[in-house]
Amino acid sequence: MQAYVTPTDPLMAELVERLDASQREAWEERAAIMQFDGQLPRGHAECLALLDLLCRHPSVLTGISVLEIE
Repeated sequence: MQAYVTPTDPLMAELVERLDASQREAWEERAAIMQFDGQLPRGHAECLALLDLLCRHPSVLTGISVLEIE
């Protein structure tokens, strides 16, 4: 099992834990490319990488409930 760096944001860490091994690998790769080649802060790169993964595989985060209170 490959050890990954824990995402910087606690919510992001929780969402990334739901990914299977191949999805996690794709997310890690995208985040690293955006961070280093795009010169983005790590947290921003992680968020954009998750959005990219969701565009390609919308079922990744099935089973998540959201509650918004204003």
